[in-house]
Amino acid sequence: MENPNEFSCQWAILPAPVRYDSQLPPNAKLLFAEIAAKTNTCGYCWAYNGYFADKLSLSPDRVSDLIRRLEKGGYIVIDYDEGRTNNERRKIYCTAKAFGAVGGIGENTETPSRQKHRDRPGENTEPLKENIKNKMGPERPKYMPLDIFKSIASWCGEDGELMLAWMQYADMRQRTRHPISTVATVERACQKIERLSGGDRAYKLGLLHKATDSSWRGFFPLTKGDEGFAPSPAAAASSEEAEIWL
Repeated sequence: MENPNEFSCQWAILPAPVRYDSQLPPNAKLLFAEIAAKTNTCGYCWAYNGYFADKLSLSPDRVSDLIRRLEKGGYIVIDYDEGRTNNERRKIYCTAKAFGAVGGIGENTETPSRQKHRDRPGENTEPLKENIKNKMGPERPKYMPLDIFKSIASWCGEDGELMLAWMQYADMRQRTRHPISTVATVERACQKIERLSGGDRAYKLGLLHKATDSSWRGFFPLTKGDEGFAPSPAAAASSEEAEIWL
């Protein structure tokens, strides 16, 4: 039997900036409308990827990709509260950018408390001079030793998006109680990413995102349908390797 509150919000909002963004696939726009509908109820969207996958007839991996696209486009901000569990752990907010000059429910969502989470994982971060040149990159989480952060930053160079993906992966490891505790672990991980990707940047991002979404400690070759997938001789040669947990 259907939950009587399942469709308590029958109307969804799809503002023009999202509706006419040619970089967003149609399902991303539909997902935004669903997020906005949930935001109307309690000020933020609590739903997890499995919920969206079921309601929109998509795979959880596809939902993860669409959420990343909306976040990258600046239409949503995601807060993670490691002190909570289940539906309270992740909160999705619509941003003022999504509603443009029209205003609406997103007009006041870009509050300082939420803005501090934009483009950086973790709730408690501190400035790091070594990272100033990488203006798009995240700052070092307090739980991460400086030498480990420097090792990751050295591999990512000035690629802020790659650095952010690495920090999200590190945050996942921290949450699942398998923290990255040595520089050697970082080096092995980076070597594995290089080997599987053959140096392809999109493939590197796909590997990091998939490992994060799947809560994997290691990396596996991407398959058709994964973000960043492309036939890669390096990935094919590694597909039968025994995985070494990092």
